[in-house]
Amino acid sequence: MRSMQWMALAAAVALAACGGDDNDATGPGDGGALRTFSADVTGDVQASIKGDALFGQASDPDYGDVFGLEMSEAGAGEGFIQVVRLGGAVPAPGEYAITDAIHGTPQDGDFVAMAFDSDNGQPTAIFVATGGTLKVTSSSGSAFKGTFTFDAQGGLFSDPETTLSIKVSGSFHAAPATPELRLNSRAIRRSR
Repeated sequence: MRSMQWMALAAAVALAACGGDDNDATGPGDGGALRTFSADVTGDVQASIKGDALFGQASDPDYGDVFGLEMSEAGAGEGFIQVVRLGGAVPAPGEYAITDAIHGTPQDGDFVAMAFDSDNGQPTAIFVATGGTLKVTSSSGSAFKGTFTFDAQGGLFSDPETTLSIKVSGSFHAAPATPELRLNSRAIRRSR
């Protein structure tokens, strides 16, 4: 079977605030930038998660320009969700299809989505979207808001031969990652 090549992209794009104070993200007098999300995971894995949401653009020699939305759970679970637009263009308000990154070949302008789980900072599971929808209700330099839902396949790193299916649905009110995004690579399993 074909390699899950987009799992490499999924694990490579990690938003991180690099320096600066997060409350400065939306300018003076903003009273603190809103940067929250909540999501429900159903299917072979069940969870409700919430935490911080950041967005921004990055460029990497291996993956090109990307726009990313990262939603990172606070606490012991350490799950996170990423929605990435290839080509790096900032999405305007509207509804966008999330592309099948396992069986398809995403192109510039396409959105891909991933969900990860970790334990004490160590990756334990990865899921890559096979389709879904991103609805952007507000898009500016200071806030990115909307909802998402996607079906995904993947599995546990401890059991790479078993494919699990999940559905992820949620909402976000993201603040900009400041001053820039950082890309990190991780080892990725391949499907059989």
